[in-house]
Amino acid sequence: MPDSIAGPSLTPIRGALGLSVAMGMGRFFYTPALPLMVAALHWGSAPGAWIATLNYVGYFIGTLVIAQGWVEPNRYVYRLSLIVSTLGLVAVAVTPNLIWQGGIRTIAGIASGLIFVCVTQRIPANSRKPRDGGISYGGVGFGILVSGAIVLAAGNFADWRQLWLICGAVSAIFSIIAWAWPIPARIPPHTTPSEAADPTETNTDDHAEAATPFEANRRRAMAILSTGYFFQGGGYIIIGTYLVVLAGPVFGATAAASTWLIAGIATAASPLTWSAVAARIGTVKALTLCYCLQVFGALLAVFGSSPIVLIIAAALFGFTFIGVVMMTIGVGTQMGVANASAKLTSWYSIGQIVGPAIVAAAMSEHIAAAFIASAIALAIAMALTLAGVLTGNVDR
Repeated sequence: MPDSIAGPSLTPIRGALGLSVAMGMGRFFYTPALPLMVAALHWGSAPGAWIATLNYVGYFIGTLVIAQGWVEPNRYVYRLSLIVSTLGLVAVAVTPNLIWQGGIRTIAGIASGLIFVCVTQRIPANSRKPRDGGISYGGVGFGILVSGAIVLAAGNFADWRQLWLICGAVSAIFSIIAWAWPIPARIPPHTTPSEAADPTETNTDDHAEAATPFEANRRRAMAILSTGYFFQGGGYIIIGTYLVVLAGPVFGATAAASTWLIAGIATAASPLTWSAVAARIGTVKALTLCYCLQVFGALLAVFGSSPIVLIIAAALFGFTFIGVVMMTIGVGTQMGVANASAKLTSWYSIGQIVGPAIVAAAMSEHIAAAFIASAIALAIAMALTLAGVLTGNVDR
C-alpha cells in the first residue's frame, strides 16, 4: 500500500516490523527456542553453538555483499529477503538434521543482514520526526519480545517444530505490513556503499590523507575503536545466545523464555532512552554508562541463581546492546571517517561469529564460564572504545 494512502505515520512502524522480522525473529527466535530443542533432541551445547555461529556467518555475508556493491539494497532485495527470512523460520521445523539446520540458519542470516541494511540505510530519509528513527530501531526489541512471548505462551502445549511454525506465521503477518517500507526500486550508483566492509582491507583511496598527522591519528583512533567493537560483538552475542539456556535450570525450559521476553521489552525501550541520555550528558559518558551496565549484567547472570537476578540480567542485556551499537557508530561518524558504520559493523559481525565459536569449541559444557568470558570481552571493548575516543579527540 502506498505510503500516501496508508499515512506517513505508518512508515516508522513498517521499518520497525521489518527489523522485527530480520532480527527479533529471523535471528533471535533461536534463543528462546533452543532450550526446548536441546531437551527434545538431546543435543549438547555444541550443536546449538555451531548452528548459531553459521547464522552469524550468514548475517556477515548479507551485510558484506551490500557493502561491496555486489547487491543493491533496493526494494526487490528487501522484499525477497522478507520472504526468505519467513520461509527460513518455517524450514527449521522440517527436520532436526544438523546439516539442514545449519544450512537453513545460514540462509536466514543472509536474509537478516540484507533486511537490516535495507531498513537502516533508509531510516534517515524516511524519518519525518526525531522519534521516528527510535521507533524503527525499536523493532529489534519488539521482535525479541514477540519471540519470547511465543515460546512462553505456546511452549507448554506446542513442540519445538510447532513453535517455529507459529513464529513463521507471525513473521508473515509482520512482513505484509513491512512490505511497503519506502525504498527505491533502483539505488543510484553514488548512494551504493562503495567501500568494502572487510576490516582487513586497507583503504587505498585515501592514502594521500594519511600523510597528515591529523589523518594518521584519526585512522589510529578508528582502528582502536573498531577493535573494541569486535570485542563488543563477541561479548554481547554470547549473552544473547545463551541467556535462556542459563535460565533453564532456574525457570524450567519453557518458563526460561520469560527472560527473553524481559530482554525484548528492555531492547524496545532502549533506542529512544539512550538517545535522550546521550543528548543530556554527552555520547561518550552515555556510552561508558551503557557499557558498565552491560558488563554488570553479564556478571550478574553468572553469579545469580534466582529468578529475580536473571530477570535483571536479561533487562540489562536488552537495555544496553542496541544503545552501544547506536552510540559507537555515532562516535565513529563524529570522527569524520568515511563509511564508519560499514567498517565498524564488519568488525562487529566477525565478533559475533567468533564468540559462539569459542563457546562451542572450549566452553560447550560450561555456560557460566562463557558468561565470564563475555564480561571480560565487554570490559575490553569498553576500554578500547574509550581509548579510541580519546585518541580521536572526539568531543566529549
